[in-house]
Amino acid sequence: MKSQNTEAAQNPEGAQKIEATQKTEAAQKTAATLPKVGLFACFSGASNTGSLTGMAALEVVKRLGNAKAGICSLPAILNEVPRQSAMVKNIEHLIVIDGCHNECARKLLAGFGIKPTTYLNLEADLHFKKQGPFTSLDYTGEQVELVVDAILAAIEKRIP
Repeated sequence: MKSQNTEAAQNPEGAQKIEATQKTEAAQKTAATLPKVGLFACFSGASNTGSLTGMAALEVVKRLGNAKAGICSLPAILNEVPRQSAMVKNIEHLIVIDGCHNECARKLLAGFGIKPTTYLNLEADLHFKKQGPFTSLDYTGEQVELVVDAILAAIEKRIP
């Protein structure tokens, strides 16, 4: 019995069929692994609140697992990476978490037509104070927990 590679080399039409099958299988695998909730965190890391968004999002994924929640790549969306853009469109619920009044993540995503099902802003909704640039590590474990709890509550509203 010939291997797929040998068969493909001898039969270009067969190679196209094999390639199409592999692409379909890859798409199905990707679709099957999409989380129910996609998280877009500011995670700028330039300030305490930006860092908090990312640390909390990571903790949520750690607790819930990748099947329920996953972190989406904001830079990939901004760079129009096709695979990332396609996956985000297929995620049932999107939560955007911004650290401050600048609302960078929400505004950047809106520019690409992506609207969250839930929006959380640490300054407006949780009354955190942004300490300004170069305060990346100026947060506590308790603050991370408060943000984690807010994200988990938002997820629980969408997926009981």
